[in-house]
Amino acid sequence: MKFLSEAKEADDEEEEEANNDDNPHRDDTESYDEEEYEGDHDNTSDEDVQNVSSQHNTPVSEKEEEVEALAVSSATTKPENAQPTSKRSQRSVKSAAAFMRNSAAFFRDEETLREMQRELLQEKKSLTHQVHTLTLQLSEKEQLSTALKAELQQLKTSATLASVMLQHKTAPDLSKGTTKPKTMAQWSERVFDQKLENQRLAEELLVLKTTVQDKQIAVQRKQQQRDEINAKLARVPRRHLCTLVDLQVEIARLLEEKRSLEAQSPRPFSPGNDETQAMVKSGAFTKSKLQNELTSLEITAERYREELRQWELKIDCEQARSAPMETRLASLQQELRQYEDSQVLLRSVFLRLGPDASDGCVPLEAALAAFQTLTPSDQSVLSTEEMSSRLSERNIISSLDGGRFSFSQFAEAFTSLFNT
Repeated sequence: MKFLSEAKEADDEEEEEANNDDNPHRDDTESYDEEEYEGDHDNTSDEDVQNVSSQHNTPVSEKEEEVEALAVSSATTKPENAQPTSKRSQRSVKSAAAFMRNSAAFFRDEETLREMQRELLQEKKSLTHQVHTLTLQLSEKEQLSTALKAELQQLKTSATLASVMLQHKTAPDLSKGTTKPKTMAQWSERVFDQKLENQRLAEELLVLKTTVQDKQIAVQRKQQQRDEINAKLARVPRRHLCTLVDLQVEIARLLEEKRSLEAQSPRPFSPGNDETQAMVKSGAFTKSKLQNELTSLEITAERYREELRQWELKIDCEQARSAPMETRLASLQQELRQYEDSQVLLRSVFLRLGPDASDGCVPLEAALAAFQTLTPSDQSVLSTEEMSSRLSERNIISSLDGGRFSFSQFAEAFTSLFNT
């Protein structure tokens, strides 16, 4: 580490000497900048004193001219009087302005170096990425080469087996194919032939399976495309769906309408006839206006048709929902009729009135009060006099024995009062 630091210090000294050799007037310029800054400062202070004493009698432009003249005179005189000094003596204390100038220059150089460093880093990253990509490509090529070599070896084996099969399927062998082998060698040859045939058939079967899989994949792709097209077709509004026959009928209708309009159109007019031109323009404007209104009305009608279809669907849904409720209502009404026919409620009310144990009857006043209690909600409550008059009109009270109700008479009176 000490050797490296000494080498680095030697390099720095050589670089500073080279910079001093390349720019000999650099130190002179720095000293000149210091003296210029101090002279300007002194001149400015002197001028301020003079300006205060003269109570601002001189204009601002004259002050600026004096400052510029002093700066030019100092610039012309100082370099002539400057003498070259040694390296140690040239390093004097710099003023704030000279230090800022040199610092700005140094920072500009540092920014340039940083920019170069960023560019080099980017180039390094790109080269690293290229190396990585080439490495991956090389590995892929090696794998492909290995696979091709294996396939080539398999093809060579297949070719060898095929040549062996062709050699064994000569004419003498074909004539002896139907004969039964007798020796062990013939049996081995027959077994070998069968193995080769089985291998060939297995390869053909594999090829056929691959073909079937490809066909299945193609069919699945076609089915997916069909489903996508059906989905797009389902999203199209119903009013935009039409067949080829509908288009042909619409074209024929439009042609017929065009011919009728051409037949009804007026004769050609002369260019100078302003009134005819105005009429034609107004007619064209009216026609376009009517066409726009017709289009808007068709759109409105189609929207209403769509709403009508939606309401019909809603009605169907509500009907489907109300069908079981209606069935339930019918069953409840039937049960209610059965309950009314059974007269269970009347029997319970009659028993609550406390019928006499001797004859099983209740008084008339108690029965009429019970009838007022049993009045349905959709009917008005009748007074005892009104109920008595109605029952007497229907010859129910007159038939009573001593103004008393039996259960059958009680049920008959209730039916005559409320169920008619």
